[in-house]
Amino acid sequence: MPKAHVIVDSPIIRTPRVAQVEGLFDIPPAEKSRQEWDVRLPLEEKPWNIGLIVGPSGSGKSTVARALFGDQLDLQGSLPAWPNDQSILDGFPPGMPIKEVVELLSSVGFSSPPAWLRPFRVLSTGEQFRVTLARLLAYAPQLVVMDE
Repeated sequence: MPKAHVIVDSPIIRTPRVAQVEGLFDIPPAEKSRQEWDVRLPLEEKPWNIGLIVGPSGSGKSTVARALFGDQLDLQGSLPAWPNDQSILDGFPPGMPIKEVVELLSSVGFSSPPAWLRPFRVLSTGEQFRVTLARLLAYAPQLVVMDE
């Protein structure tokens, strides 16, 4: 089974506030902060279509995803801009049949036809997340990696 060892080092810039917190919380002074993750990747144990990296907030999920998938993690930047005033339906590939657009939107939990008629900019944060995921699937169906 593949494994990944991820290390993130960041310098600690010595400022008066840093020194105060070190003193208040008995943190020994250091030149850098190091975080390490050893993760087991069951990617080849069985066929899969959807994978998740799970853990509590701040546990390194995004860091591990960046180490594993690199440039594939931010595919949103490679997509065309959302139409400013047109419906989200018009933000999908021009040649994609409406039936496929509807299937993608429904598959990500955004199954509100009245909301599909709205522009992206007026959707709620949760709706925008779901629509963005559907759009990534439309433009890059081989591998989609998305960080919340």
